[in-house]
Amino acid sequence: MNRLYILLAGTVLPLILSLSASAQEPKVVSVRSVPMDRASSEAPGYDRIAEALYEVIYAYDLRTAPQGDAPVQTDRQERSIVIRRQSPAPGQAPADTAKSVTDHYTTILQFGAGQARFLDYLSYRVDSLAQAGAPDDQITEAVDNTRKTVWFFEPVVFQNWPEGSLTVDDILAPGTFTYTEPMQLEWSFGEGEKEVCGYPCREARTRYGGRDWTVWYTPGIPAAFGPWKLGGLPGLILEAEDAEGLHHFSATAVRRAACPIVRAQDATRDKTQRDRFVQRKNASGGSTLSNIPPESIRSIAVFKTNDGDGVISVNGVPIRLSSHVYVPLELE
Repeated sequence: MNRLYILLAGTVLPLILSLSASAQEPKVVSVRSVPMDRASSEAPGYDRIAEALYEVIYAYDLRTAPQGDAPVQTDRQERSIVIRRQSPAPGQAPADTAKSVTDHYTTILQFGAGQARFLDYLSYRVDSLAQAGAPDDQITEAVDNTRKTVWFFEPVVFQNWPEGSLTVDDILAPGTFTYTEPMQLEWSFGEGEKEVCGYPCREARTRYGGRDWTVWYTPGIPAAFGPWKLGGLPGLILEAEDAEGLHHFSATAVRRAACPIVRAQDATRDKTQRDRFVQRKNASGGSTLSNIPPESIRSIAVFKTNDGDGVISVNGVPIRLSSHVYVPLELE
């Protein structure tokens, strides 16, 4: 395979959008900027990072297992996870197996001429309403919706901000944290081709965070961005999956941007290092009540979700009480 070492720097060429008359699906037809209608004023509580030209909605599917069991390997043929009891009784072999369960998330990538932002769609909904100057009751309802779901993609990833780096805002209860890391991945190119979301795509592979990833990118959209932290290819990444089949991102729509790339202001957000944060979050099993010192608790609110799970907010930071095993995107 040919190998490519890419450090994302500089800018990504702006694109022009042409809407199909039949399906109203966006297609890139040339490389030049096009004016778009946006909220003209900056909403309070936000810092404007960059203008967004386009948005890609991704379905993020996470294969996991019921709580009390831990995935140790994946049967690619059956699409099931072989699981074992984490703490079998002395002298007993952990022999239980079960079918996997799949958690479904909706995420979104905003990207412009040089920067991008990837986050949960519910968070994006809050931001877009605020940027549009929506009534307070609509924004409050949107904020409540982010707290009342267990299936919520917590990291907010800014790509190429600052230039050549990723900035990640994330949660480890009862606090919020931010860190930066170089946006540099080693890519190898495969021979595969497929269509994703109506765009012809090519195959590429990389290793990041202890996982091997296969992605499908489209040269038809010359933007070096993608879902989560994946990027740096000569085209937008529309699909990505790790080698175990646990994490899968797939684009479902490409459209014009509705609001700029912004960052919510948070005076309590602590700066940290990427390795330290990943190690702590994985050791805690995500964000759990058992890791919160009682003396650090100032306030608690409890929300019940429609699917019977719960969300507890400690000091305003949500702790999502999923009945499924925490399966991190990054192992190391």
